[in-house]
Amino acid sequence: MKDLTQRTLRLDLFRCSLNGILEVGFNVFVILVAIRFLDASQGYKSVLAAGSAFGFFLMPWTVRACSIFNKPVTHIAGIIMAICSLALLSCSQVKSIVPYTVFLVIAQISLSQMPGLMIHVYSSNYKSNKRGQNISWNFIFASVVGMVFTYYFGLFLDSNGGQYHYLFWGMGLAAFFASVALFLMPSSEVKPSRSSSNLFGGLTFIWKDRLFGRMLFGWMLMGLGVIMTIPLRIEYMVGNGGIGISNSEVAIIVVVYSFAGVLTSRAWGKLFDRVSFVPYRISLNIFLFSSVLIFFLSTNFWGLLIGSTLAGVANGGASIAWSLWVTKLAPSGLEAEYMGAHVFMTGVRGACAPFVGYSILGILGFEGMAYFSCSLIFVSGLIFLTVVKSPRLMA
Repeated sequence: MKDLTQRTLRLDLFRCSLNGILEVGFNVFVILVAIRFLDASQGYKSVLAAGSAFGFFLMPWTVRACSIFNKPVTHIAGIIMAICSLALLSCSQVKSIVPYTVFLVIAQISLSQMPGLMIHVYSSNYKSNKRGQNISWNFIFASVVGMVFTYYFGLFLDSNGGQYHYLFWGMGLAAFFASVALFLMPSSEVKPSRSSSNLFGGLTFIWKDRLFGRMLFGWMLMGLGVIMTIPLRIEYMVGNGGIGISNSEVAIIVVVYSFAGVLTSRAWGKLFDRVSFVPYRISLNIFLFSSVLIFFLSTNFWGLLIGSTLAGVANGGASIAWSLWVTKLAPSGLEAEYMGAHVFMTGVRGACAPFVGYSILGILGFEGMAYFSCSLIFVSGLIFLTVVKSPRLMA
């Protein structure tokens, strides 16, 4: 077991380091390029921001397909990452918004299949009292690589704006080597369950398991409130009606955001392994609530920096919670199917959030949008409190 764990950890750290490039590329530079160099409309920006969410919709059926093919999960994940690589390399050759959007949505759909597949690897290859700590290293490595990439590519864009296609060469190569790491990673097959033969797969647990369904509802509100602000953070920093800071200042803010996550990930990982889940989740909500309010009520670079720092601290724990929380309540052997349902619901809110965010922005402005986001985060915390005493969510 120790050798299995160590090999999985080493290869996954390498994969997640490359994911650091992909994550900041999709979350920051894809939207920034669309705004500054391709004159993208609000519709295209919303689609680009929702690309991963479209992929999340497919997750229950991806897990179902894994059980049908009866192949190691990491081999299937490796093939999907190869598709991501091909789409990104193709994107480096286009110069208009339509093919740009198509290739990037394909790439994001492919990348978004990874969490639901990797939960099977983590539940099989890591001990239950070490999962949070092991996964925290993934986010630390991803954040460090992402910080370096963000800072230097931000400087590059300021002086070589027309050469943004190099972004997609770098992301495409990162996805390719991540695919190789997945093929080398040990894993078992996903065993068919009774829900595997159901058209809806693991989605049936949303209404069959009432605790799971209630948690997902709380997660839905919180996620909607947070995700709707992600593209609008870039809009607020560089778009019309925002503060209008430079690309290098955007890069500094993203680096600080990532650094805050790096500094706190290990602590969040240990807490996840040792404390009840609901207090852990509510603590994250408090940081997210504060970060949104401070960021969008700020009128200068330093306010943005403080808001992003708090968001980074929250992300250091939120990424662990999102990736592993189903292991707290899913019956043994059903982790991947519960995760599939969780990821599907993430897709629902992720697909809606950018459109809701831009709509609220058009009606209420940045300040009103921030208050709306915080109200959703607050209500989700109240829902989580209703299940605080559930023995299934205890450490």
